[in-house]
Amino acid sequence: MKMKSILNILLAMTIVVANTVFSGQLTMPPGFSGRDGPEAVLRAYPLGQITRQAAFSHHGKAVRTLTLPNGKEGWVYEVRGKEARTYKHPTKEKQTVYETGPGNGVRTFTLVFDSKGVVIDVLYNEQGRHDGLTALQEQRKVSGEGIGKH
Repeated sequence: MKMKSILNILLAMTIVVANTVFSGQLTMPPGFSGRDGPEAVLRAYPLGQITRQAAFSHHGKAVRTLTLPNGKEGWVYEVRGKEARTYKHPTKEKQTVYETGPGNGVRTFTLVFDSKGVVIDVLYNEQGRHDGLTALQEQRKVSGEGIGKH
């Protein structure tokens, strides 16, 4: 009888833990949109918490995948600079469309995965390679690490 009580308690604890884990308390990353500035996205990205599956579920399929110079896997997402323009149809109905103008370039966010499939950094670029920011840089600025330290 005592063993049955212990099993019931263990079962109840397992259910509580499972409900906590699956109740949506997983930290969700910010989206890669044109609305938020890249620094804000990089500062808010929960590094070390997002798996490949969670990244795919949240951001969708990457435009391309690549192997970075450090050997890590990267998933590249593009955010195109778009302008909202409203047009009027001959029927007098208005429609807003988003167009990419000549001055609006492509911005990219690249998720960097470790060997266990967890996002360990996010790279941001506007004008091609090596000119961007990283989530690690931005988050260290906020926490005060790296400022005046060598």
